[in-house]
Amino acid sequence: MDFEDSFASAPVRYALDDIDSDEEVETCAQNEKVTIETQLNLEDNTQWTLVFGLDGPGNVYLNSLQDVSTVSVGTVTRSLEPEKQVKASILQLADKKTLLVPFSSEVQQEEASKYTRSILDKLVGKIDKVIVLDSFTAVGYTSEVWGSDLNPPFLRVLQTSIAPKMKGLTLYETPNMIKGLSASIVNYCEIHSIACYDLLSLQESIYGKLLITTEILQAYSQGLLELGLNIQFSEQLMKDILISRHRGRVDDSHHRLYL
Repeated sequence: MDFEDSFASAPVRYALDDIDSDEEVETCAQNEKVTIETQLNLEDNTQWTLVFGLDGPGNVYLNSLQDVSTVSVGTVTRSLEPEKQVKASILQLADKKTLLVPFSSEVQQEEASKYTRSILDKLVGKIDKVIVLDSFTAVGYTSEVWGSDLNPPFLRVLQTSIAPKMKGLTLYETPNMIKGLSASIVNYCEIHSIACYDLLSLQESIYGKLLITTEILQAYSQGLLELGLNIQFSEQLMKDILISRHRGRVDDSHHRLYL
């Protein structure tokens, strides 16, 4: 037998690739129709600190701040004709130096870069630093310390190369990676030489259900203090927010909530 003879049929992998590519083309076609519009009304040329609260613990944290006065200065809207959906409100703190961007729902990974450019392009030359309230789970996480137990509050940070290192913040160890909107924001900031800190709080789960607890949010408080922001959350507001969304329940332990 001549082992150099080519086979008449293509390998099975190629056939599967054809199916995959059809799905990808359909997804890409829909993504091209999606537009993200950021409306922002800022009167001065302040160098802003942006704090993004991603869907989950980050969003809950920004929406449960205590003794904080804010005013709405903009919105982020996703449009896919004929529907329009406000994905985030942009809030200005009373200090007039900080903008909060809590996302009301998850951002699809394929659309993350559109959100990033839409928001940050509006503030070119006006950004002091960017902070992302992100989270991660223990599943698949690689720690530098072998056999170490991970218990909240547990915080790691992934930052751009231009951002000053903070002694009180431990770096997110390699080879762990971020993805989606947080990765898009960090990447944008790296390219445009903007100081950016992605604060990753360990998020617990039970039976596959992600939890939001006071300990998880406390990690954000610690990280924000290191970065010069003293904005604290209210545990009661946290409970009220989750209950009002009908997305979880309060269990027997007063400080644990399901998301």
